[in-house]
Amino acid sequence: MAAMGAIGQRVWCNLAAIGRHATLLCLTLCAAVTCHAWPTRQASERPIPPELQALFEEAEGTFPIKTLHGMPEAQNIGVYWLDNQHVIYTTRKLPGWEARSDERSKIIIYDVDAGTYEETPYRGDLWCVGLEKQVLVQDYALPYSFTVQPGDTKEDTRYFLSGTLGQPLTRFKRPHELGMLDPFSCRFYSNSDHNFGKGHMLGALRPGDGVLDQTLQGHTRLITPDGKVPWSVYADRSCNSFALPVYLPWLNRYFSYAAWSSSRQGCENESESSWLFSTEQIQTLHLPALIQELRKPDSRLGGDGVTYWARPGMFVFVQSSIGLDGLYWVDEKAGKLKRVFKKQWHLQRLSPDGCRNLVMTTPAVLIELCKGQTQ
Repeated sequence: MAAMGAIGQRVWCNLAAIGRHATLLCLTLCAAVTCHAWPTRQASERPIPPELQALFEEAEGTFPIKTLHGMPEAQNIGVYWLDNQHVIYTTRKLPGWEARSDERSKIIIYDVDAGTYEETPYRGDLWCVGLEKQVLVQDYALPYSFTVQPGDTKEDTRYFLSGTLGQPLTRFKRPHELGMLDPFSCRFYSNSDHNFGKGHMLGALRPGDGVLDQTLQGHTRLITPDGKVPWSVYADRSCNSFALPVYLPWLNRYFSYAAWSSSRQGCENESESSWLFSTEQIQTLHLPALIQELRKPDSRLGGDGVTYWARPGMFVFVQSSIGLDGLYWVDEKAGKLKRVFKKQWHLQRLSPDGCRNLVMTTPAVLIELCKGQTQ
């Protein structure tokens, strides 16, 4: 979910400071070295070398899409699924209403099947929706620097509303020392309360699952509530870091994505980049051969991207390449890598069953990932 810095750096984010932008900006990668490789032709016109074309197949149309023409525009990227049909998010504009610069945003629930929406009684900036329908709303009308008016102070941005969706929310002032946000329970916490006095970086998991402990030596381990360590993995931070995971309800597992870039020298042999784990075991996942080729120093096609896990399996997003941008699916049954979309569409907003994804373009697009697939 903000700025993580270069890919090789530690990727635990201070979500309290960066808010809803964490997911998107954590995936911002540097690929400037490829920007001017072929100045005379458009990227879409450049032929793909046969040896790379052999590593994947074109498969647009594999997953149906639906354009949501009537979906009100979302403010920024804070869109959360409540179930497999409804999403909740902040908006600054609805039919017959547009927020003034000093007016709090509205929070609405949109039905992606019916194409209808309803307003909630909450006003402000939606920061978090937890697994048990906990909500966290920033109670401030002007949270962005370009809208700040005379008399506004940063102190005003520390007021929040919290509670359970459908119930009245409680207003509180976030203490400075609570710098981390648990995305599963929507609570602020202090990393110093859980770092074992060793300066480690901690990542919250679901209540009862424990915490992820990242040591200064590069090891990431799961520590259960009773202090046990069922697994530990090592990642060279100069090439690969253990990213803040997302929970996959249909698997009862977590997925830690890989963020890769062709501009990172000396990392072409790093292949175990993504992790799929439970509270008992962890599985390392290799990047597809095509991505390994793009990461080689002598590759002139460039590119960077990130991995995702949805109901059909692992996906790889590619951008800033020459002719290879898009979303790829690792089809395990067919044993093939398939480019299912040439558009630069992420899988950042998956429904709880892993079968649907919202792409917040204008208008928004709904990708059906399980239509025609065995669930």
